[in-house]
Amino acid sequence: MATQTTYKVEPLETYRWAKEVRLKHFKEVMDAQAEGHMLVTGNMNAPKDLIAGIGHYVFMGGEPWAVAMAREGAKDLFLPALEAMEKQGFARDMCAFCRTFSGSMFLGQTPFGPFPKPSFVLGMNQCDSKGKWFQIVADHMQVPYYCIDFGLPNTDGTLKPNEASIKFLLTQYHEFIEWLKKFTGKPYDESRMVHALANMYKVRCLWGEVLQMQTVSPSPLEYKLLLPFFLCLEYFSYKDEVVKLMTALRDETKYRVANYITPLPNEKYRVLHDGLPPWYALYLFHFLREHGVSVVGGSNHTMFVACAQKPRPDGSFNLMDPMDWDGIPKTFDEALKWRAKVEYISNMFGLDTRVRLLFAREAYRAWNGNGMIWIMDRGCELFSMGIVEVKAALQKDGVPCMMYESNRCDVREWSWSQVADHMDAFLEAVGVPKSEIKKNPGSNLGEKE
Repeated sequence: MATQTTYKVEPLETYRWAKEVRLKHFKEVMDAQAEGHMLVTGNMNAPKDLIAGIGHYVFMGGEPWAVAMAREGAKDLFLPALEAMEKQGFARDMCAFCRTFSGSMFLGQTPFGPFPKPSFVLGMNQCDSKGKWFQIVADHMQVPYYCIDFGLPNTDGTLKPNEASIKFLLTQYHEFIEWLKKFTGKPYDESRMVHALANMYKVRCLWGEVLQMQTVSPSPLEYKLLLPFFLCLEYFSYKDEVVKLMTALRDETKYRVANYITPLPNEKYRVLHDGLPPWYALYLFHFLREHGVSVVGGSNHTMFVACAQKPRPDGSFNLMDPMDWDGIPKTFDEALKWRAKVEYISNMFGLDTRVRLLFAREAYRAWNGNGMIWIMDRGCELFSMGIVEVKAALQKDGVPCMMYESNRCDVREWSWSQVADHMDAFLEAVGVPKSEIKKNPGSNLGEKE
């Protein structure tokens, strides 16, 4: 009988740094107007980095603030915010991020103080919810709303760039910059924007290197540890500080691989989790940990939405082929075109089920998976589309699969007992002996790092 190897476990130092960057950002938002800085709010996909051309600004992203509500404000603010949204007549099955953030606005409160009034709102209609979400915010706050239209994606089931779509986005970027100059009355420094986009590119190169190292066993990181970096990557990657953070993460991950340092002392099984988790119930990952199961990654949110892997000319991709440093944009036109391609490619993961299946198979192969988990998110129809089809295809491949229903930001849609029942059957399919599967501990697992 083989002896189970026990690996070294050490805290991920850069994880603390990532959380500090996030908390620092929240403070910057709350202090922006008092310090004379322009405050802009919008969604994840909004081209916030283009604002850099007019100088210093602070961007209040709707999604990370909703996460903060779910994580830090659950008891005294989270549910009242959801109820405030419903009292305004908005349906409970709307985007959970939208309901949480906008409900906070109607209450006039955030976990960090009074809800601030932005100078303007910048959105992108990746989906219908995101297009209308910030129209609600702009109308209530009585400020201008500028929305970028994503347009139509490629329809051939690959990530092959659609030049017409890229051109469509580029035209709108130029139009937004012209509007921004008129709205602010400030000159636009193209070099500032190029620097911001170059930072964004560097961050994705570094992220790709980290993901590449996640393929080794034992895994140096785990999905839960990657989440705060994902937030930094998606919202603050244009900042010099985030380039430093991601460089440190890459270097620390190299050290952990070389020294067999892992979050789990007894990694026996490796699974992937597709979709953002219920933010108020991250203890589900601790439940898996207790069975020697490492959630090594796999989410299209954290992995490919970030475009850390460069697509090939034929539209395929490989987890072992991250973006290369030779492509860093150096001119205004290069930066804009690269940004349009990133936006186009990242959105394909939510808009084409065939692309999601390609990703799932590639991720499962690259990360040496033993099983795959999906969240059927009642608060995001876009990323729930195609899950049933992808799961069925992987099951035909012989992959142990599990799907659970929840809502990433509405605790009223959560039942740990039901999820745990699904988890028991899944763990057995993955290979955990039935005698070792622990009785449902409820939420007493805590939130240990």
